[in-house]
Amino acid sequence: MKSKISYRIRKLRESKDLSQENVAADLNLTSSAYSKIERGVTDPSVGRLEQIAKILGVEVTYFFQESNEQHRVEEGPALYGFATKIDIDEVNNAIKQLKQEIAVLKKELAAIHTRPAKSKK
Repeated sequence: MKSKISYRIRKLRESKDLSQENVAADLNLTSSAYSKIERGVTDPSVGRLEQIAKILGVEVTYFFQESNEQHRVEEGPALYGFATKIDIDEVNNAIKQLKQEIAVLKKELAAIHTRPAKSKK
């Protein structure tokens, strides 16, 4: 059971794109001490397991469920500095749209430059 718990902690942490250092800092542990929990070298106390579950956004029972059950993990917005993944996606979509608009403007400018000049009478 110990190896299942440590495995689930590691896999859940990885699915949340958190480093061992992030979780260790939240737990007030050294990275080395936290690594021992994930490797199954050290058994986390019940209190520590509750803290880990809270950090990873699951109920503590998640670590004890049978593996053939479906697990649904609620994901909050992933943070990238001060922006969420949604914010980054919106910026990327805006950039894509601007590139398309610039391409249209370039075609229009090229068409203007290739038109024969009208002679003034």
